[in-house]
Amino acid sequence: MIVLAVGEHSQYGILKKTLVQEEDETPLQTKLSVLADQIGKVGMFSAAITFIAMLGHILHGAWASGNIVGTLLTLDTVLQLVDAFIISVSIIVVAVPEGLPLSVTIALAYSVGKMKDENNLVRFLQACETMGGADNICSDKTGTLTLNKMTVTKFFLCENTIDNPGKSNINEKVAERFSIGVAINSSANPKFEGDTIDQIGNKTDCALLHLAHKCGYNYRQIRKDFSNDIVKVVPFSSDTKSMSTVLREKGKVVVYCKGAPDFVMKNCTSYLDASGSPVKINDAFKNTLQGKLK
Repeated sequence: MIVLAVGEHSQYGILKKTLVQEEDETPLQTKLSVLADQIGKVGMFSAAITFIAMLGHILHGAWASGNIVGTLLTLDTVLQLVDAFIISVSIIVVAVPEGLPLSVTIALAYSVGKMKDENNLVRFLQACETMGGADNICSDKTGTLTLNKMTVTKFFLCENTIDNPGKSNINEKVAERFSIGVAINSSANPKFEGDTIDQIGNKTDCALLHLAHKCGYNYRQIRKDFSNDIVKVVPFSSDTKSMSTVLREKGKVVVYCKGAPDFVMKNCTSYLDASGSPVKINDAFKNTLQGKLK
């Protein structure tokens, strides 16, 4: 193989070089640059005035002595000139705010923390100065801003849709089967503290486990109780669009399946009605379910 070009001369390098763009300064950086220039000019002006004033003081002393040339050529006068120069340079050095970048960085880092408390996650420190002052944020459908949390708002049971499902409007037998199924068919570990939830893991699974929690079931306890009864776990597959767990429950082998309704429906022969009793699936139920899914 003969190497014809490397680095920026190769085709990949040429393409990457064309994609590199210089980043524009943020409004804060522009203001800080102007401020630094102003401070530098003031420092230079102050240093020049100070040096001229001290030089005038030396000349005035030489004039008062009556021997200007002899006084200026002495070692003491040279040392005074050096001191005046050092003082002038010190003024310039002190005028330049070396701690300003650090102070700005600390302030921006503090702003990131404050914005995070308001559910506004900022990836770059420089974005605080613009995002912090935003009143309205416009977004297209592919960039919708959300809380990154999901909640079950409707529950389909016995040909009816239940709004805001919970312990009060779901039959206990149905809630028990549902809670066991979602607990063992997921690896999410949300944390519940009163009415708040910290969703850790898949957001859909967290929403289902939250519903089980509202029905009065602890998913951690369910996993602990059935940990020794699991016969086989069939992980989620894009082909079947479902996940299944086989349990040995009260001397029977029970399969709990979670997945897309149209795929799961193919393997079902009955469903639980509002009282928790199994009912054979007929064409009317299939049509009702398909209508709810549309």
